[in-house]
Amino acid sequence: MYRSKCALANFLDHFGDKWSLLIIRDIFIEKTTFSDFIKSAEGIASNILTNRLKSLIEHGLIDYKINPENKKIKWYYLTDKAVDVYPVIIEMVKWSDKKLNKEFGPITNQWIKENSMGSTNFVSNEKILKYKKFRNEIFLKCLNQE
Repeated sequence: MYRSKCALANFLDHFGDKWSLLIIRDIFIEKTTFSDFIKSAEGIASNILTNRLKSLIEHGLIDYKINPENKKIKWYYLTDKAVDVYPVIIEMVKWSDKKLNKEFGPITNQWIKENSMGSTNFVSNEKILKYKKFRNEIFLKCLNQE
């Protein structure tokens, strides 16, 4: 499974493709379904999305619950293992904002603004707690229907 004994190479074995990080980003912004991911601006193909979701599940980064009102719909969520990558994502976005001479869209600009107020550690902890609260709401919806 791992290509080498290098920590960075091992990280890339989990997150090393564009789509995996974008799916994780989307889940952080409270997208939960296959349909939500397909609608993202980057335009992932359905077969690639299916493959990446399976890979993220196999690596223990995401999991899902079945929507109790419609058994065909899965609600994907981040495991604690994936939630802990939030500070890395913040730093990548901050780097892009500082080093790339590029105009970003309104959602990205808002995300940059929200994640630049305070230290990465402070912002990360706040966002992670917010996400975990959202994730717990998914769990409660499923429990209430059992």
